[in-house]
Amino acid sequence: FCLMKKLFFFFVSFFLTNFSIAQTASIKLVSISNIRTEADHWETELTPIKDLIDILNFIYHDAYRNEHIQHIPAGYPLLKKIDINSFYGVRKHPVHQVLKFHRGIDLKGDTGEITIATGDGIVIETGFKTDIGNYIKIQHKYGFETIYGHLSKINVKKGDKILKNQKLGLVGATGTVTGPHLHYTIKKNGEYIDPFDFIFMEFEEDN
Repeated sequence: FCLMKKLFFFFVSFFLTNFSIAQTASIKLVSISNIRTEADHWETELTPIKDLIDILNFIYHDAYRNEHIQHIPAGYPLLKKIDINSFYGVRKHPVHQVLKFHRGIDLKGDTGEITIATGDGIVIETGFKTDIGNYIKIQHKYGFETIYGHLSKINVKKGDKILKNQKLGLVGATGTVTGPHLHYTIKKNGEYIDPFDFIFMEFEEDN
């Protein structure tokens, strides 16, 4: 009986000791995970960058980019092959027939085609403007904003939290246009930048 009693207390002591170790290890793992989440180096390093080349270099050379890439405008805002009507920069305006600076790119599309978000974010503005018609503006992380213009329909509202590839609205021909297409704009820290490199930005998942 004494031997059985000793064995019983041994197993109880062994179980409690190992449970305590496992619980401590679990707490440590959670703590480490939280530290990594909170220590977002993109927030401190990418956010202040304004120069387009420096922005692209940072993104393409960062080993942890796949952990952050969904929070910036990366990819094509239409569910189709990339097809550009008009590029960023000085051009002859198709309606006014004078040289003007084009602050985005125009992407070929037919009325009713789905427009999607190129990154996670929050809708900070929707409405109508004479030049870009019905539009949606999304605030992303790290100082990025995107604008989707000439829409025939808007499916989101101000304050909505948006996920990458979520449907925003439909391509249209509202505003000052000669035909249906999507006007797509990216801003960084309040300044317009060329969206061209960002629409081709895709990375394979780490194994």
